[in-house]
Amino acid sequence: MKKLSLIIWVLLVACTQQKSPSESEISTQTISLEEQQAFENMAQAYQNKYMMGSENLENILAGFDEDIQMWENGKIWSYNDLVKYGPHLPKKRVVETYNDQKLLSDDLGYDYVSMIYISSAGDSLRETASRIWKKSEEKWKIITMNNLINREN
Repeated sequence: MKKLSLIIWVLLVACTQQKSPSESEISTQTISLEEQQAFENMAQAYQNKYMMGSENLENILAGFDEDIQMWENGKIWSYNDLVKYGPHLPKKRVVETYNDQKLLSDDLGYDYVSMIYISSAGDSLRETASRIWKKSEEKWKIITMNNLINREN
């Protein structure tokens, strides 16, 4: 219950700190199937690079906005923290994955990924990430991210 409360609090903070389009703005925006597919492909390609770990560090970091707001298991990470940890990012031996992407407007998207992978110690871990992407200057960047890693039973 404590973890659920933390996740809800994080989402509320993230939603109140970022200006997002109102419902009327979203409903008047027309998102084509091609735009939605392009966003899905971009987000899934990013996830594939992320699963390869630090060998794709340059590409992974290029996906983060330098003002990113990221939470992982209750800890707040800055862009500089991510740069420092990046060389230690493990390659993930993924055994199961679920993902969903939704283009909210022409410059705002949501990405959700849940995967189970085997750690280097042999543990089965579930990592769940939700990301808010913002497009500026024709490049998509993650502006908000919540990451939760738990040992699977």
